[in-house]
Amino acid sequence: MQALETLVITSFALLAIFAAVPVVLQQIYYYQGIAETRAVTAFLNSLADSLESDMGAAFAQRVLRVPDLRFGSLTYIVGQIGTCGGKPVYNTTFVYKSPYLSAFGMYRGVSWGRVVEAPDSPIAVRGWGTTISMVPRVVKYGNIAVVYNITYTAAQGATGAFIYYNLTSPVRCNPSGFSLQGVSDVLVINVRIEMR
Repeated sequence: MQALETLVITSFALLAIFAAVPVVLQQIYYYQGIAETRAVTAFLNSLADSLESDMGAAFAQRVLRVPDLRFGSLTYIVGQIGTCGGKPVYNTTFVYKSPYLSAFGMYRGVSWGRVVEAPDSPIAVRGWGTTISMVPRVVKYGNIAVVYNITYTAAQGATGAFIYYNLTSPVRCNPSGFSLQGVSDVLVINVRIEMR
């Protein structure tokens, strides 16, 4: 009879332990996911700061370390926002997605939109639901507009540990290629971002 009692008590104890393990692991993953989200938000803000600080510096280049991603993914979306001299001008949006993320609001910039007025930043970072996005946009400085033409590539054998970028000198374009009103000139700053 004593052996049966020991067996029953042991089985209930093991059941309780194995029922608690998934809950404990889920909490650990949740807190690690939050830490990863903070690291990615800091990285996207740092990349935007670097691009904006190098805005007038032709041929500037930098390398930034990408945070280790285990709970989310960093992807990109490319869309054409206009043309300059018959060539397309691209808007490359970086998007971080994570099931552990719940973000709402602007982390960089004042308003959300494709075209904004100065002194709003040319690159916005915004959290919405389970995503955080870094989006370049057209900024109007009076009758002149400035836009980043960001193209994205990956180096052969890229591990995804670093992002390299270089800027070229701004190019003056006709505003008709961007469907902008009240603008006499558009300055396009070409940026090539490469995953390494």
